[in-house]
Amino acid sequence: MQALQQRIDNVLDVQFPGTHSFVIGSPVNVQFMVKDSKKYAATGGWGFADFTNGKPGDKALHETCFPCHVAAKDRDFVFTNYALAP
Repeated sequence: MQALQQRIDNVLDVQFPGTHSFVIGSPVNVQFMVKDSKKYAATGGWGFADFTNGKPGDKALHETCFPCHVAAKDRDFVFTNYALAP
């Protein structure tokens, strides 16, 4: 398993330099951003989704996404650095 993680890390280091939060194992939290400038005009053209243990987050949770992404407005609201997994 460690050898596989190292191979994944090597590929990611080329594609995404810097730290990243990809880990092997069951997904606990999966987050998506969907680009649709008409449907999501109020949030910079982005829709947000979140699944924790396979269950979708509620509207109140998703309303907290865009305010954080405003800091990345100059990069189309997309963070380019990956966060470390806890």
